[in-house]
Amino acid sequence: MKADKNYLPNLADEARSLPVEDASKMAIPKWYDEAKFKRAQEFYKRNAFAITLAAFYGLIAVMAVPSVLNVLMFTKKSSTPVTAYRRYLLTILHFTIWYRDELAPGTRFWRSLMYTRKAHDSASKRASAATEGMIISQRDMVLVQFSFAGFVVLKPEMLGIQGSDRDMDDFIHFWRVVGFMLGIRDEYNLCTADSATSKSRIKLVQDQMMRPALNSPSDDYYRMTKVMLDGMWYYNVTLNYEALLFFTSRLTGVAGYGFLEHERKNQPKVTGPVTYEKLSWYSRFIVGSLVQLHEEGLKSALVRWLVNLQLQFSVLVGICYLPLLAAIKFGWKNAVVKMPK
Repeated sequence: MKADKNYLPNLADEARSLPVEDASKMAIPKWYDEAKFKRAQEFYKRNAFAITLAAFYGLIAVMAVPSVLNVLMFTKKSSTPVTAYRRYLLTILHFTIWYRDELAPGTRFWRSLMYTRKAHDSASKRASAATEGMIISQRDMVLVQFSFAGFVVLKPEMLGIQGSDRDMDDFIHFWRVVGFMLGIRDEYNLCTADSATSKSRIKLVQDQMMRPALNSPSDDYYRMTKVMLDGMWYYNVTLNYEALLFFTSRLTGVAGYGFLEHERKNQPKVTGPVTYEKLSWYSRFIVGSLVQLHEEGLKSALVRWLVNLQLQFSVLVGICYLPLLAAIKFGWKNAVVKMPK
């Protein structure tokens, strides 16, 4: 893996004081490769379920980073189950459009990126006005980029993602483009023209930023992730708070979060509300089901086809048209989530 010695110091120092680029500057980069970009979208379609869950685990992980969590709490758009439900299901809709639509001015993809970029710009300016030094920085955007792409690149076997080295190169290019268009400067972008350098950067962020944050998360982290998962339960009743936090720590390589018998042998004892010893029988069942599905089940083309189809159906029907459980809990107006016009 190619070394990139200056990347992490620059990200930890200068990038944390530089705000996300202004939305008016959004443009397709000159180095954009349409063929690679579209191949990455096809790679997603073949692995949609696993890549979507990887992003979900990434979101759970990135919320442990205080600078990201502080802005989330400041905006108050995900501080209750109903607001969290709407915020994160809208994120799924954006995410789905990026992987399925054409990238060109005027398309849904373009409007989705512009909406997201303007939202980040607005939140950053409001946070800065309220609290000195609180912004959505280049560093924060890189951490968010990791939440979408990092585990796919580093842990494809643990996620059951099936593809070739070329598929992963294409995926890295996809997130290089999307990161650039969301306002990340080239020098900080996790994804570069060289896959080895990109993997090195992604691993540095995981090992030196994500894992330490998950080693000792704050009480606010547990509260906000609980609210998020309580809200999203009304979209998917299999979402289990303890199981997902445990699985995310395991995926990130946090010591003490082994699940399989050989992983738990001689592992250090850790404290917190979601340690192996504190998991309920149901939470252990969910973790075990996720491990089995990702690491064994998704090797089957038939299983991948079925869960990808189920995901597509749940996004279309369960978010946009017939969110029945959410309607009972939150009311129809709050339950139906659609892309802003």
